Amino acid sequence: MAWGSVFSHATLILFIIMNNEKRKKRLLTREYLLRATYNYLQRFATTEKNLRLVLDRKVRRRLPELDSEDLYVQAKIWIDEIVQKTVDQKLVNDRIFAEGRAASLVRSGHSKMKAGQKLQAKGIAPDMAAEVIEELAEQYEDMDFTAAVKYVRKRRFGAFSLRHEATDVVEKELASMCRAGFSYGTARKILKMTHSELEEILYAAP
Repeated sequence: MAWGSVFSHATLILFIIMNNEKRKKRLLTREYLLRATYNYLQRFATTEKNLRLVLDRKVRRRLPELDSEDLYVQAKIWIDEIVQKTVDQKLVNDRIFAEGRAASLVRSGHSKMKAGQKLQAKGIAPDMAAEVIEELAEQYEDMDFTAAVKYVRKRRFGAFSLRHEATDVVEKELASMCRAGFSYGTARKILKMTHSELEEILYAAP
């Protein structure tokens, strides 16, 4: 074997050993999880359930491959304690998160149905999600209709498109709107409206 190959092989072995030693030193502790929590909350708003999932993923990445069952059980206890602490400190509040997220979703053209699904995917209880969306709907004359107009503008459908009036194009746009949670009647009505009519609705929206 050439000396260059021997040197490369030895360097690789040394790198693997050093890397393994480094990994061993990255201990899973309550302090680590606490720091990770506050770092995450500085960047993102979240729910109790989602924060638990984030911390659980961090735990699984840092656990050693062997003899980890007891430490994982302990880590779950730490996670529960830390999440409760963030709730007590009002850093995590499912209701406030749901209200802000729902308003953002509707403004970006999501239907009530899709907004509710996205809230639940983030860990909001179904009853709370429905209640928040219904309270938000009180600010609109017809929230789903307004959201559908925003959806059409975002996707460049109907009067926001330069397309010709081909039947297959219209049907594809109708299908897309229905998949997005808007009723067939609402979708069909909006796709027949003029650009100025749609802009007027958007101008009057909350």
